[in-house]
Amino acid sequence: MNVKESITPEQLAIYTELVKEKRTLRKKGSKGSLIFLLICFVFGGCLGGAAVFLMETGAEVIKIPAPFRVKDGLEVLYVFAGILWFYLMSMIHVIIHEAGHMVFGMLTGYDFLSFRVLSFTLVKKDGKMIRKKLKVKGIPGQCLMTPPEWKEDGKYPYVWYNLGGGVLNIISSLLAALLFLTHSPLVGWAAGIFIFAGVILGLTNIIPMTMGIPNDGKNCLLCKQSRANQRAFYLQLKMNAMMSDGMSVKDMPEEFFVMDSETQLNALTCFVGLMKYYRYLLMDEFVQAKEWLGTMGLQEEKLPLAFVNTFDLERVYCMLREDAPLEEVAATRAVLMPVLLQNKDMSILRVKYAYCALLTEEERELVDWLVYSKKGKLPKKLANRKQETAEQLYEDMEKALANHPVIGEAEMYMDLVKNL
Repeated sequence: MNVKESITPEQLAIYTELVKEKRTLRKKGSKGSLIFLLICFVFGGCLGGAAVFLMETGAEVIKIPAPFRVKDGLEVLYVFAGILWFYLMSMIHVIIHEAGHMVFGMLTGYDFLSFRVLSFTLVKKDGKMIRKKLKVKGIPGQCLMTPPEWKEDGKYPYVWYNLGGGVLNIISSLLAALLFLTHSPLVGWAAGIFIFAGVILGLTNIIPMTMGIPNDGKNCLLCKQSRANQRAFYLQLKMNAMMSDGMSVKDMPEEFFVMDSETQLNALTCFVGLMKYYRYLLMDEFVQAKEWLGTMGLQEEKLPLAFVNTFDLERVYCMLREDAPLEEVAATRAVLMPVLLQNKDMSILRVKYAYCALLTEEERELVDWLVYSKKGKLPKKLANRKQETAEQLYEDMEKALANHPVIGEAEMYMDLVKNL
C-alpha cells in the first residue's frame, strides 16, 4: 500500500473541516487589510489614469507642461518614469520615516539601538555601529530604540516615538512643496511625486489601522487605552534591547512575564505573551508552554494576522513534539503555506527544521497529499515537491544567526532547535 492509499476517509474529513475553520478565522482577521488595499488600488488607479490624461491633453485643457520631452507616440514613458520615481521616492521616505522615529525618540528619552532599511541594518553594539543583514517581509524599514525606564507612577513617553516617523514624512513633504516655486516642469513633477509618496506613507502610519501587523498609529492608540498596554510597549522594546545585548529570555526578570488568562491580548501584550511561551520552552517546561499557548489562542480572533500565523507555527511545533495526528499537522500547515514558502525568518526556519527532523519521509508525503487536496478529494498526483532536509535548514539557521542583529533572539531559536 502506497502513502496515498493509506489515507483514510476519516483523516481526509477531519483535515477538510479543520482547514475550513482556520481559513474562516483568517478571513475575519484580514477584512480590514483587504478593504484598505482595495481603496488604495482604486485611488491610485484613478490618479494614474488622470495623470496620463492630463499629460496627453494638458496643453489644451489646463496648460500643464510635460516634465520632459518625448517623441510622439511615446507618452507612455511618462507613466514608466513616474512609477520608477515613485518607487525611489518611497524608499527615500522609508529612510525619512525611520529617521523620524529616531529623532523624536531621542528627544523624548529613548536611546538608539538599530536602524534598518530593506535588509541593510546598523546596530549599536558596545558604543560602535555594526552592519548586519536582516530582511523582514512586509516591513521595509524599522528603527528600534532602548526605551526609558518604566516608572509605575510616571507618565510614559510613547506618542512621539510612535508618530515621529509619519510626522517627519508629512513635514518633509510640505517643505518639498517649496520646489514648485522654481517653475521648472521637471522639478515640479519630481516634487509632486515625492510629496504624494510622503503623504501616503505618513498618513497610513499615523491613522490607526492594522494590515497583518498594527501600524504606528494603532500602537499609539493601544497605549492610550490603558496603562497595561503602555507597559507592554515598554517591555517589547526593553526585551528587544536586552536580547540585542545577547541576553536570553529565560534570564530576564520574572516580573516581565506576569500574565494570565485574564490579560487582554492585543499586538502589544501578545508579544510579551509569546516571550513567556518561549521562556517556558527554553526552561524545558513544555507542558506549561503548550498550556499557555492554548490560553493565548482563546483570544486569537481579535489579533492581527501576523500573530495568528505565529500561533499556528507554534501549534505545529507542539504537535510535532507530541506525535499529534498527521491530519491536524496538515491542516495547520496548509494555511501556513504562504508563510512557509516565502519567509526565511529564523522563527519559521526553526519550525520547518522540526518538521523535517521529527517526521519521516512517508509522514511528510502523507501531509502533502492532504495539503494539496481540494473539496475533500485527494489530487491525482503530487506536484514537484521541494525536498528540504533538516541538515540544510540547520545550515540556513546558522547563516541567519551570523547576520541577525538581535543575537539573543537568534540564539533562542538555535537553542530550541538543539533541544529537540
